[in-house]
Amino acid sequence: MKTIDEEIWAYIDGSCNAAESQRIAEKIATDDNYAVAYQELSKLNDLMAADELEEPSMSFSRNVMDAVALEIAPKKLSTRVNNNIIYGIAAFFILSLAAIFIYVLANSTYPAQSAFKLPEASFSFNMSEMLSPLSMKIFLMVDLALALLYMDRLLRRKLHANKTTLS
Repeated sequence: MKTIDEEIWAYIDGSCNAAESQRIAEKIATDDNYAVAYQELSKLNDLMAADELEEPSMSFSRNVMDAVALEIAPKKLSTRVNNNIIYGIAAFFILSLAAIFIYVLANSTYPAQSAFKLPEASFSFNMSEMLSPLSMKIFLMVDLALALLYMDRLLRRKLHANKTTLS
């Protein structure tokens, strides 16, 4: 079922057939609600008909397309996973599982346990033999050289970044 506004708009636009047009005209003449709505909508229709629609200039679409062409095209988002990270994580878990498996085998009791023995490792060594004054000097010189190389690389990156932002 149509509302009063829909019926009156159809009457004003002339989009209804003759029978409907006659019925709506009778309702406008007899019903105050229809008469008020008809007056308001006919005034609105007259106002809309009186105003000319603004059209964009002839070169509007060309200007818009030129502005779009000047925009920087967005880069595709590419996410790459370094395979070395995946291999490292996999190796960690495989080694952890292997260590747990070996620990369980070594500490379990079963009939053939006498045949399976893990070798005993002795980790006793003298640190004073390894840390002689000469080895400490070599260690500190290598550390100093690595620190200088790192600082050089860091400063070159900053210098390159400043040059690209200035130009």
